[in-house]
Amino acid sequence: MEEPMKTSQIISDDHIDDHVDDEIRKCFMSDPQKSFFMFAGAGSGKTRSLINALEFLSAEKSEYLAEHGKKIAVITYTNAACDEISRRLQYKTIFHVSTIHSFLWDLIKNFQVDIRRWVEESIQEEILEIKSKQSGRTATKSREEKIQKKKKRFEKIKNIKRFSYNPNGDNVGSDSLSHEEVIKIGAEFISTEETMKQILVNKYPVLLIDEIQDTKKELVDALLIVYKEKKDQWAIGMFGDTMQKIYQDGKDRLEEAIPSDWVRPVKVMNHRSSKRVVALANSIRKLSDDKMQRSRRDAAEGCVRLFLADTSSEKEATEKLAARIMAEQSLDQSWLTDDGYECLILEHHMAASRFGFSNLYSALDECKLFGTALRKGEIPEISLLSNIVSPLIKAHKVDNAFEVSRLIRKNSPLLSKKSMAANIGAQQEMLEKAEQATSSLFALWDNDANPLCIEVLKNINASGLYELTERTNDILDENYVGDDPKVIALKKALSVPFDEMERYATYVSDSSRFATHQGVKGLEFPRVMVILDDAESRGFLFSYEKLFGAKKQTATDVKNEKEGKDTSNRRTARLFYVACTRAMESLAVVAYSDNLELVKNTAINNGWFSEDEIQIIESQSVL
Repeated sequence: MEEPMKTSQIISDDHIDDHVDDEIRKCFMSDPQKSFFMFAGAGSGKTRSLINALEFLSAEKSEYLAEHGKKIAVITYTNAACDEISRRLQYKTIFHVSTIHSFLWDLIKNFQVDIRRWVEESIQEEILEIKSKQSGRTATKSREEKIQKKKKRFEKIKNIKRFSYNPNGDNVGSDSLSHEEVIKIGAEFISTEETMKQILVNKYPVLLIDEIQDTKKELVDALLIVYKEKKDQWAIGMFGDTMQKIYQDGKDRLEEAIPSDWVRPVKVMNHRSSKRVVALANSIRKLSDDKMQRSRRDAAEGCVRLFLADTSSEKEATEKLAARIMAEQSLDQSWLTDDGYECLILEHHMAASRFGFSNLYSALDECKLFGTALRKGEIPEISLLSNIVSPLIKAHKVDNAFEVSRLIRKNSPLLSKKSMAANIGAQQEMLEKAEQATSSLFALWDNDANPLCIEVLKNINASGLYELTERTNDILDENYVGDDPKVIALKKALSVPFDEMERYATYVSDSSRFATHQGVKGLEFPRVMVILDDAESRGFLFSYEKLFGAKKQTATDVKNEKEGKDTSNRRTARLFYVACTRAMESLAVVAYSDNLELVKNTAINNGWFSEDEIQIIESQSVL
């Protein structure tokens, strides 16, 4: 019988990565400081190491930084991550925590003359490039439209006094720079302008970048140029995992690009997931590299299952059955509740069809001008219904008169402080008008009715209960003959029942169990269901059918493989790794295919799942 592990050994093994933080601290204490690339796989505590590094810098260098007007720059991937890091650092002013786009805009925004020159040259180059393809039989109407559109923008630049940019918006105004332009301008200025290099190095003597594998390659290249020239004055710390690179515009072969004099600490522990999930992650990772992780000694065994179903299967029923089986086999009844597990899909419309807001989403998605506003739930007419009307209706349905009154006073212009002050002699009339407007609105839900969103807007427009957008009249006009694509899309989208809009609002606020494979990077959940469905996702960058051997690689795939370039299989394997490693306790993978046996055989042969962990769900079994 094997001798039981001693407690001291267990503690020692689980803390095998503690040296990494020490290595990073030594980089900061060197003279000059050393740069580093810290490799950290899923669940390894990357963010904890980043915070530890920042707390050390705060303790050792805050006085110097404050005296000299310098800061430590921290670039991370999302606004949520920025907020979390800032909170954990207690909002100390020596740290400048931002997203990539915010960081670059802050650097370049005062160089308006240079920005103007760059934009003008860029537009001219783009026109010439399109024209070079626009000849003879290759000429197309869409190219000509692009040329004319760029010419119009070039003419408008003459009248722009100052370029603007919102890191969190769609930036559609004529004076607005796009997200892509800010990256390109920032990277070019950093890599070529001595003034910009000096500003960067002097202002931020240390720059730490989280999720470096998905940082734009232009920026990575620019920063490495600055490092080469200023390494005695400047240090960069990069935190990331090449296996979690899920966007095309990140730096390929990142580790090969890292200078040889950088320190390269490596974390090998996974503190997040059960032993079986870690084992699965390692087997997926073997397709790309040999950086295997170790699970904690005290980690649960965990449960992973692969469910296979025909592409034509009824998706919702199949996934509910998979959840029931997971509840039985993992001995965890939380799989039976709607909010008991996170369901990861590839595209937003897959969540829309499963969560019941596909009519609204499809209509809005047809208008590409909505951009991020659709994905963030920031379309004004929809926001009014979800953020203001919906809470009011919910309060009414439970007879919470106090909450109804509070919400009306808070949001309705009829009872605003400004309105009441302007109508001192008619305040009772204003109160009665607000009451009538509210009663009229509530009547739409009488007898458990579910009114159309457009009916709700008509009611509000007639009563004046809330302020509406300028385009509302066009949206409500049944005889509208204009060509505004946003109005056309909204007319169609708002012709859905009110509860469909509420489900959409729940999804975009991250309050449903649905999320995308890409959108959950950095997050973790006790129970995860990963949906693999190429047919429904309609994507071209990722193919689970290819990864699982149900579909042959294209000639381009084979060519890219031979040339050492990124391939569909590698991209998909990385995405699969990211999705699976969100699971802390148990994981269900539901794969749809027309070649179930091929998928099954590949899963077994690659060591991802054993045969007893795979179950084929027949279409009749979900009825």
